Amino acid sequence: MKDSEIELIEQNAMNWLKENIHFIKAGSDIEVATPLIGAYGDLVYCWIEKEDDYYRITDDGGTLFKLDPGQENMDLLEEAMDIVIGAGFEFDEETLEIYQVVDQDYIPATLNDLTQLQVALTYLAS
Repeated sequence: MKDSEIELIEQNAMNWLKENIHFIKAGSDIEVATPLIGAYGDLVYCWIEKEDDYYRITDDGGTLFKLDPGQENMDLLEEAMDIVIGAGFEFDEETLEIYQVVDQDYIPATLNDLTQLQVALTYLAS
């Protein structure tokens, strides 16, 4: 493959990302709408919250709430918690929130990791 073809493919991929990932101001936070779809057919969303000099990248508790709204299936929640922690994220047992606090430079990679994690978790209960 020619270098010019690789450059064109790379540019097309970047354009696609720009067109399909949306950053929406929501009060003092940013809602990130992605084109990814979970097992239930829902789009995957993340939130960016400013915390002092850091940023909290979170699912706002929505991922695991969708899996078990009544928080009744403890085996499912424990399995999900193990996966979340194994993926390098924090987990709030009260709110079911999945999050990670990062420097600004790590926001894109953390958003990528969180969205992939969210999609994977939706398949636990499907």
